[in-house]
Amino acid sequence: MLIRSLRKDARKAGKFCSSLWKLLLVLCLIAGVPAAAEQIDESQILRALDELTGVAARVRGLELKGPIQKGIKSREEITGYMARKINEDYQMDRILLEEKMLKKTGLLPEKIDYQQTVIDLLTEQVQGFYDPEERMLFIASWLPMSDQESVMTHEIAHALQDQHFDLQARFRANRNSDNDDYLLAQQALFEGDATVTALQFTVEPLNRHFSDLPNLAFIMETQMDAEMSKSPALSTTPRFLRETLIFPYGYGAAFLQEAWKRNPSWEAVNKIYSDPPVSSEQIMHPEKYYGTRDNPKPVNAAEKAAKLGAEWKIPYKSVFGEFMLGQMLELHMSKDRARRAAAGWGGDEVLLLENGTGRNAVWIETEWDTGDDAEKFFAAMDDWFRLRYSKVSRRVTPEGFLLIQNGEFSALFREGASVRIILGLPEADGKKLYE
Repeated sequence: MLIRSLRKDARKAGKFCSSLWKLLLVLCLIAGVPAAAEQIDESQILRALDELTGVAARVRGLELKGPIQKGIKSREEITGYMARKINEDYQMDRILLEEKMLKKTGLLPEKIDYQQTVIDLLTEQVQGFYDPEERMLFIASWLPMSDQESVMTHEIAHALQDQHFDLQARFRANRNSDNDDYLLAQQALFEGDATVTALQFTVEPLNRHFSDLPNLAFIMETQMDAEMSKSPALSTTPRFLRETLIFPYGYGAAFLQEAWKRNPSWEAVNKIYSDPPVSSEQIMHPEKYYGTRDNPKPVNAAEKAAKLGAEWKIPYKSVFGEFMLGQMLELHMSKDRARRAAAGWGGDEVLLLENGTGRNAVWIETEWDTGDDAEKFFAAMDDWFRLRYSKVSRRVTPEGFLLIQNGEFSALFREGASVRIILGLPEADGKKLYE
């Protein structure tokens, strides 16, 4: 997904604080209003980076294998960098297809420019990033010196990850993945690792450890809401993009808090890179990774959708996972209910379908751990449909229901531990499936 490809670090890293709560707030991901302009001595920043590299390596427990290339970028240079990365890593037609799929599910508003919204959001928030392809660490030129150390420590942690675990090769292997949920889990490992390294750097003088702090996913989600009013880009960005931006930092950090509690050593964290989590479910529920491993079930939605006939193609497909399905549910219900309904996820595949006339639809095939989990999700999606299509009558079938609005067919069906969602097929094609 585009925002996962371009996600950069954007945390407000403050001075040493005596209050643990205040410390957690200033270390949260979102920077809020960009800091006031400050005359920055670039040579001073680079010297500080050099001095901090050894300290960060000690805190993270990874030996520095070689020098880290460092640089400073202006806001204009960072914006240009993001545009260039899009052109290099993404085909424009794929971005447009992804946008269609997100809009069909309601995760993006119809009139939004997906690509530009992501660039605007990240440009406002970014304060530093590490590029594994260029093997370069960059710090934003406008970042006040008072905010530098924790940002630098986070980015040095990424450089150390690259030296030991070859982030470049991992990113290259995942670039054309059709599984966004898997990519999100990988990023949660990388960003969670760097986040707890920066946090540990800050709490060490307090004789505290990051694993003893309150759940960092909850802390960061709470701070996101508080910062929205201060940030022009955040306040106008769809909630789904905001939540996707913060997920790897908050949930990734909480995932590693659990890792440390089970085996308090950096060696145990390092071992995770050879057997990483493979789903957002495993990140959100660490017991499904560290305990009895709950790996995703394979789902072949394309085989089911083939019933539509050869005129329907599949130009885009992916996996939503527990996190994305929860985000979709949150469009029309409370966060608490949405998350409870998405728990018990077993696997899914999401298809964007297009026919020769340019019509498109979304087909979501899901599997659940148990029939009860499937029923819980089905009941939540039933309410989701009632709220999204509040004035549309439905036709009930033994498996679920279907409805027609303005010539478009949508449906929700359940069979055992499987739940199917169809959004926006032409009426005639939908009726071919179920009549």
